Amino acid sequence: MLAAGVALCLSVVLLALSVLSFFQCPPWVWTVGISLVTAALLAALFYGFHRYIGEFARRMVKNQLTVRRIQGKSNYLESILDDSTDIIFTTDMDAFILKFNKGSEMHFGYTQEEIVGVPLKQLFVNEADERKILNAVLLSGKSVNEEIPMKTKQGEIILLNLSISEMKNDLEQIIGLVVTAKDITEKKKLEMELVKKNELLSKLAITDSLTELFNVRHFYDQIVRELSRLKRNPQRKLSLMLIDIDHFKELNDTEGHQVGDQVLRSLGQVIKVCIRKDVDAGFRYGGDEFAVILPDTDRNQARVAAERIAKQFGAFKFGRVSLSVGIAEAKAGEDEKSIVKRTDEALYRSKREGRARITLEDETPHT
Repeated sequence: MLAAGVALCLSVVLLALSVLSFFQCPPWVWTVGISLVTAALLAALFYGFHRYIGEFARRMVKNQLTVRRIQGKSNYLESILDDSTDIIFTTDMDAFILKFNKGSEMHFGYTQEEIVGVPLKQLFVNEADERKILNAVLLSGKSVNEEIPMKTKQGEIILLNLSISEMKNDLEQIIGLVVTAKDITEKKKLEMELVKKNELLSKLAITDSLTELFNVRHFYDQIVRELSRLKRNPQRKLSLMLIDIDHFKELNDTEGHQVGDQVLRSLGQVIKVCIRKDVDAGFRYGGDEFAVILPDTDRNQARVAAERIAKQFGAFKFGRVSLSVGIAEAKAGEDEKSIVKRTDEALYRSKREGRARITLEDETPHT
């Protein structure tokens, strides 16, 4: 603006001199004219300079206010980062730590002075986790959020919900990485405890507390499920075994309930040992009666399992106590009431024929 004013004034002077020369004015006119033009020029220059100085001063004040605001905002953000209990730190492009806030110091146990310049991989439990995350950020340009185990200065493992993103300058150039994280160690521990408690409650709801076999309610759920599978796949086999303890009431009355409970517990353990884990299922059907569901098993294979149970239980030698067993093989399309009825009839035949024997449906009892 000032240069433009000077140029304008010079143009006016030259124009004035040209006019005076054209009219061949006397010397005193030249002197007066030049003096007037010079005075006007100086006045114009002073006015322009004054305006320039005023505008410059206003810009300086405005810039100073802007700088103070930016500085204040920067200090405010820096204070928030430093005082946050969340983990926040930065690294350079080679993944060496640049800044470690107080939350990071609190969770990792390192001070700012100790950790600056240390490679990020020192905080990872598995270096493969670091490579995976860094490669994902640097290759895709997107932030990555993962649950990652990391280690403290004392070597303790903590589980973090970790987020890493690019750190850019004003020119949008990547100058490093920003890491933010929350310690979810306790949260995960509580979640696992809750899962275990729920699993325990679910197990207790379907388990007989005395024998540790499944209870009768779960028996009907399971037999319905297995019969449904048989309907979908008719070539499969399914057998049901019902077991009754012979002379149990007599023993219970003469020896007492504690001995009776011991007999029941012993049979529960024998059944668990003698059937296939995670395939067959044993149940306390009620009182001194037990049930075993045997998927993918025909009635002859079920008899082998029953013989094994009877032999193992007999080794305890609980007085006159023995086992009567009934077995039925499921028929295509029948429901749970039908197969339970047929198996119960086989069991009744074992009891009627003298106890301590195994009876398959429509077959002579086998001792």
